[in-house]
Amino acid sequence: MVEGRTKPSITWYKSPISREQMRELTQRSDLKGLAHAGTFLLIYLTTTATALYFFLNEMWVAMVIAAYVHSMFTGFVGMGAAVHELSHGTAFKSRRLNNFFYKTFAFLTWNSVYHFKESHTRHHLYTGFMEHDKEIPPEPIGIKWWQVIGWFTFDFTQFKMIVWTNIQHALGNTDVDFFFWCPLLSKDDIKTQKLISWSRFVILGHLALMAVFIYFRLWILIYTVNFGYFFALWLVHGCEIQQHMGLGRNVPDWRIIAYTADFGPIMSFLYWNMNYHIEHHMYAAVPFYNLPKLHKALEPDLPLPIKGYWRGLVHILKMKLRQRKDPSYRYMPEFPPTANPPLLA
Repeated sequence: MVEGRTKPSITWYKSPISREQMRELTQRSDLKGLAHAGTFLLIYLTTTATALYFFLNEMWVAMVIAAYVHSMFTGFVGMGAAVHELSHGTAFKSRRLNNFFYKTFAFLTWNSVYHFKESHTRHHLYTGFMEHDKEIPPEPIGIKWWQVIGWFTFDFTQFKMIVWTNIQHALGNTDVDFFFWCPLLSKDDIKTQKLISWSRFVILGHLALMAVFIYFRLWILIYTVNFGYFFALWLVHGCEIQQHMGLGRNVPDWRIIAYTADFGPIMSFLYWNMNYHIEHHMYAAVPFYNLPKLHKALEPDLPLPIKGYWRGLVHILKMKLRQRKDPSYRYMPEFPPTANPPLLA
């Protein structure tokens, strides 16, 4: 580690499950992975083509609507959902297939395949231990009105975090970070050069695409392909804030550090079942398509899930309002009588 501090060895609490069930749930499937990732890619291409069709036919209102819907979906292509799950390498049995979709989706959304995988591994090891988990910002997290406006329009915060950091990495300055690692990797780490090379590939690739779009005057494709990821992110941000916000910190029990929510089939599909976030952290080797089954197996020992995406947002809003009055407040989920008591130390 760059920071030079000794990292703790955390003995995490895990809800009990039989070896037979775990063996079944950790089975990977190229067919299931391809069905989900392939559908994602198809939707991306379809929404892009739809916006282009309306552009070519000068149907401006329909074009704007199509482009906005495209951006709403593209938010789930990046680290908020698809890139996140593919970084675990569990979506496919075939490593080549997993890497193909991982790198394709990361390129389309300017995400770093090397940085995110390294950072996210540490997030799983030290979830909610604030000296060591840099993907969760210190709480209480203030959400400004201009940030919320950006979620529905152009998310400058996201744009700056991702594009500016990629530019710095491409120039060799890896001290700049996407999150708060400062820096994530040492200068002599072999992964650092890969980090730099990937950023250069992403920037040069998008510049080449932009040059093609400019040459053929396909201006809408500059929006949809090059920068669509930075607009209309409110739907995916609404999922992301329902991962860890307002929950316990510095405790070895994911049940009180992460949420589990019942989003329903459409939002669960878009979010790659990451609404089962406790289960994902507890048994990260389980592919996303098996998380609903894992939830059923662990349900007697888990907190009662939040019912619905919108109810989850209301819960977060109420919790944030309470934190304004009491910054030390942390939400304690409600457990069923069958659950073991939460591990607080």
